[in-house]
Amino acid sequence: MANIELTHPFKDKCPDIDEFLKDDNEAGVVNTINSLCYKIKKLAEKYSSTIDPDKFKGDALELFVEYLIKAESHDNRIGIYDYKPISDDDQEDVGVDGSGIGDNGNPATVQVKYRAGDYVLTANNDHLSNFLTASWSDFLVPIEDDKNMLIVTTGLKVDEQSREKMLKNKVRVLNRDALRQMLDNRPEWWMRFYESVKASRTGEEPVSVIILRDFQKEACDLIESDANNKGKIILPTGTGKTIIESESIRRKIVECQEKGVTPVIKVNSSRILLCFQLFEEVFKYLSSHGIDAKYFNYNSGNADDKYYAMQLRKLGGCFREIVSTTSVSEIKRVHRQCQKEGIPLIVFSTYHSSEKFADSKLMPDLTIHDEAHNLVSREFHKVAELPSGADFFFTATLKETDSNEDLGMNNEAIFDNVIYSKSAREMVDKGEMLSPWVHVVKGRSSTGVIDVEKVDADYEALFNSITSSFFAHDKKIKELTYDVNEIGAKILVVCRGQQDLMEMYKTKAWANFRVEYPDIHMFALSSEFGLLNDDTYSKPPVTNSKKFAMIKKIKSLKNNDRCIIFHVDMIGEGIDVSGITGVMPFRNCELSKFVQNVGRASRLHKTDRIKLYRGDIKVGEMHKYIKPYSWIIIPEFLTDSAGFASRFKDIIEKLKNEYGFIPRQNTLIDNVTGISRDEEIDADNDKLKKKKHTKSGIDTFDHNFTQRSAIEQIIFDDEVDHAKQAINDELTNLINMA
Repeated sequence: MANIELTHPFKDKCPDIDEFLKDDNEAGVVNTINSLCYKIKKLAEKYSSTIDPDKFKGDALELFVEYLIKAESHDNRIGIYDYKPISDDDQEDVGVDGSGIGDNGNPATVQVKYRAGDYVLTANNDHLSNFLTASWSDFLVPIEDDKNMLIVTTGLKVDEQSREKMLKNKVRVLNRDALRQMLDNRPEWWMRFYESVKASRTGEEPVSVIILRDFQKEACDLIESDANNKGKIILPTGTGKTIIESESIRRKIVECQEKGVTPVIKVNSSRILLCFQLFEEVFKYLSSHGIDAKYFNYNSGNADDKYYAMQLRKLGGCFREIVSTTSVSEIKRVHRQCQKEGIPLIVFSTYHSSEKFADSKLMPDLTIHDEAHNLVSREFHKVAELPSGADFFFTATLKETDSNEDLGMNNEAIFDNVIYSKSAREMVDKGEMLSPWVHVVKGRSSTGVIDVEKVDADYEALFNSITSSFFAHDKKIKELTYDVNEIGAKILVVCRGQQDLMEMYKTKAWANFRVEYPDIHMFALSSEFGLLNDDTYSKPPVTNSKKFAMIKKIKSLKNNDRCIIFHVDMIGEGIDVSGITGVMPFRNCELSKFVQNVGRASRLHKTDRIKLYRGDIKVGEMHKYIKPYSWIIIPEFLTDSAGFASRFKDIIEKLKNEYGFIPRQNTLIDNVTGISRDEEIDADNDKLKKKKHTKSGIDTFDHNFTQRSAIEQIIFDDEVDHAKQAINDELTNLINMA
């Protein structure tokens, strides 16, 4: 019988599968429920310093139950098919540990409870009511269904009164005794379980060390040698600020360890999603350099243990649980453990949680402030002044005030001086980012009549403008690319507000588009809309884990996949959604947000970056690039859109052409608040929120693209002529040889 593929992350978290499932008996593996429970309990105690014992027990049993249900789905005591475990890494705990389809075709849910053999579970003490409620509301098990909710426990039983009154006699139970009757002394069954776990474990892979580019090394050297241990680093979005941050962390860890100090590193960012991303990128970088550390997620989200476990397994490392909490006592406990083991503690925190972290009295040896322009607020400015051995502020845009003594980034008493900076033009000339070009969209009517007062709330036309722009953009990049098979249009739409996104989603145009173009991926995310992951829609509120899972799916798209991504503010700042070819901003947003959105498309195509770094193509040889430019798609058909369109074009021209141009936003502190939620909407866009759908008469769109300069066109034509001549010469040689 073939091995069963298992997906629960404990397959990778478990330090040693042989230690877990091998036994000193004739079969060579555990072959009774009691021996399995004994092993789980014993190992939970052994590895209590790296994984919480209760978490270890629960995860271990959930892995066992995944195999049990997949192997015995036909057994009428189970009767659940297409089973998928739901770990805490997939979403916040709602009381359901797995889901599938029951014998009757209805959704089915499973809850797993590791308990002692004589333990009696109750609804109150063991939160069983959550299982019932979540099964109905989140997993759509019919209320009348009494076949498709299953509790699997190693305990004695579920209390009869709890089953009758709290669980409404709707829940089936497999207890320890039932499990023993099913599985004890079936050595071949247990051997297949062991072999399936071994086969499902992520294998080790060669580790490729990330090599710094010259400008990144230069920035790190200046940071390391800075006498004040404090200052600003200003670099355009998409040019590898996180690598500079990661290398600075690595150097600080090495410096501390050489002095016999166990370091504390603090990484601050503006929002939870960015914390998750920074964790993954810093972890990947440090691991590639052989640095073992304890990672702590100091905010209200749950970090992705599944990713962490898989990556550690590839590296051959031992899993350490990522603690996700804002508990002061917990961070102090983990710090004591790190000191005992002599490993660095790396803490990822939102600015919103940073002041609470300071209550722990732990002073970081190094603090990295990512997207540091968010510290220019009365809410968060204290974060920039918290005690730290070294403070470095990273941003693409400087927020300043008229006074050098206020809270703006020009106040050197708070932010110190600029240690390192490069303009967008400089980075384009170095080949580290793509030049932004403009695509203007104008609306018109086939009847020649447009009701200007109704344009802003014509959500059908608004959606059609996006899809029309998408196809025009796709055609343009196919005209300019070196390889049409390696690129597909991926545009990021920045909605004016929640209303736009919610109303567009309701239109027939959206529904028809999905039917006509099912191969074009559709993603959408905002606090009031919820989350759309292709055709899977999640109502708000949406867990941070689901949001980050969507972003990771976008990042995993193939080069030639096509997609449209809608957001209001959640993906604009700092979030790396690589592969974006164009950005379509409808929002009259502040400078820093516009520059951040532009940066979403400025990253090099992965293949272009590899070829550039190894010398196969040169900077400026745009005709050899798969993705030669980034595109900013500007709508000019909305009310008052000409003003912000003109402003956007001016900013883009400066980013393209002016050496030394660092975007600076002069701001009044009274009008700036910190990001305490996952999303903040500009006041200018709130007025659109209650407009009802109208018909403006716009039904077609014109698209105008920035053309190459005369010099670029001459170079391009010349290169094409050379290429054509080379092909003709080769064909002539082949004909002569024939």
